[in-house]
Amino acid sequence: MKRRDLMKLAPVALAAGAVPAMAAAKEETPVMRLFREWRAWDDFANAQEDDKEFENALEGRWEVEQRLMQTPSESARDVLIKINAWTNFGDGDVEGCDSRLSMFWAEARSLIGGAA
Repeated sequence: MKRRDLMKLAPVALAAGAVPAMAAAKEETPVMRLFREWRAWDDFANAQEDDKEFENALEGRWEVEQRLMQTPSESARDVLIKINAWTNFGDGDVEGCDSRLSMFWAEARSLIGGAA
C-alpha cells in the first residue's frame, strides 16, 4: 500500500473514530443531565455580586442538587458526579444522615460490588 492510498483512508478512519463519541453522547444518563443543570446554577450563583442574589441562586442550585441525589445512578460515573455536586467539588463534606444520603451510599456500594 502506498502512502497516497493511506492518505485516502484517513477520512474514513476519522469518521469511524467519531462513532463512539456520538454513541457516548446518546448514552447520557438522567444524573448527567441534572448535573449540567446543577453546574449552570453554580456558575450563575458564582457570577452574582449581590449577596441576596447569590443566596437566591444557591437556593436554586440546592433544589437541583436534591433532585440529583434522588435520581438513581446508572454507573460509577453517576456516583462520582453526585459526589462532586454534593461536596461542591470537594469544597464541602459529604454530610447528613438522611434517607437520600443512605440511598447514595447504597448505590455506591452496589456499583463497586466485590471491590468493597
